[in-house]
Amino acid sequence: MSRIQITDKTFQRLTLILLVTIVAVASYLVGFASQVIPAYVGKVEESEIFHPTAEEPPEFALYWEAWNLVEENFYGELPDAQTQTYGSIRGMLAALGDPNTFFIEPPDREIEEAQFQGRYGGIGAEYTMKHGYLVVVTPFRDSPASRAGIRPGDIIVAVDGTEIFGLSQNEAVLLIRGPVGSKVELTIRREGELEPLILQLTREEIRPPTVTWELKEEGIGCVNLSFFGERTNEELRHALTQLQSQGATSLILDLRNNPGGLIEAAVDVASQFIDTGVILYQRDAEGNDQPFPAKKGGLATETPIAVLVNGGTASAAEIVAGALSDHQRAVVIGEKTFGKGSVQTVRELSDHSSIHVTTAHWLTPQGQEIEGAGLIPDLEVPLTQEDIENQRDPQLDRALAYLRSLLPHPASGGLQPVNIMSTNRGV
Repeated sequence: MSRIQITDKTFQRLTLILLVTIVAVASYLVGFASQVIPAYVGKVEESEIFHPTAEEPPEFALYWEAWNLVEENFYGELPDAQTQTYGSIRGMLAALGDPNTFFIEPPDREIEEAQFQGRYGGIGAEYTMKHGYLVVVTPFRDSPASRAGIRPGDIIVAVDGTEIFGLSQNEAVLLIRGPVGSKVELTIRREGELEPLILQLTREEIRPPTVTWELKEEGIGCVNLSFFGERTNEELRHALTQLQSQGATSLILDLRNNPGGLIEAAVDVASQFIDTGVILYQRDAEGNDQPFPAKKGGLATETPIAVLVNGGTASAAEIVAGALSDHQRAVVIGEKTFGKGSVQTVRELSDHSSIHVTTAHWLTPQGQEIEGAGLIPDLEVPLTQEDIENQRDPQLDRALAYLRSLLPHPASGGLQPVNIMSTNRGV
């Protein structure tokens, strides 16, 4: 393979590009000043234009030493300047050791924007990166992923035969997405299974759902939140109004397999049930805690509540469950939650590429950090594969039994007080 000859002029241009990029990103990480709102997907803002300083840091000398060695000795065709620039950014971000901080090139940014707008071609699942592989946080309800039997904790090791290991989270996710109606093959490893599973799925237009509701039985309503988006609070208020008009006096809030969403939406949702106090604290890298107080005007601030959670309950969903538990507004039932308690902000760069950066962690009102730990329910109730195959839901059954015990009794003429002080509260 022939080697590209790089002239002095070309090299100087490449040097300038790399220097501007490195200084820009370094300045961006040190002096990050945008408003941090999202917990799961970020508000996208344009990056400021940074300029190289007259004196570059002495550490850059080692970088140029390595570059010159490669430029002079590499056997093969050198990549173009843009590829080198993007590679430098990726290498710097990888050095942070945070799988949720990553770089996205402009074509991939367009696909990401489609997700922010709430529609894209895919299989309908939320993922995270662990130990170099894509791990399913939760499949969306009524999606190709859920219908194929994909579960929280499943490890995707290959997509259409392409190994995931070594790719970034976004690169791996982009392999799964594609045109609506096209096929995709996933190779999955599952705990307890000796051999990998090979699943064929058809991509569909994915519009992450938000709120559904029904009156389960007399006096008990059930609201299912499957995502925290811009319209979730409005939809929740409509659901609560409808259930109250149908006679619901207690509520099941089902957050199982909810991957999270926007912090602002989580605060709005929790404020429907909590009338005062703090919903969460957001802690920045310097250890400063920013409180997010409850908002006035909640529709169900005195309604007895049971919250359902499981291993697919993550991010903003954990914010709501933690707030309701800490304020003793609800009993939390189910299984330990996922443990996604970090905040990512998205910044768009000048060429329409973008960077996702972890900028903060959040804590429950009592100061418990959820990142990597998760929430332990007040009442731990497992849901087994046998339960699923036989269409049983012991977690929902336990919530119904709990709320039935709070319904008005003829002798008392009113609701029994909610008492969860004796339950196993904690994280």
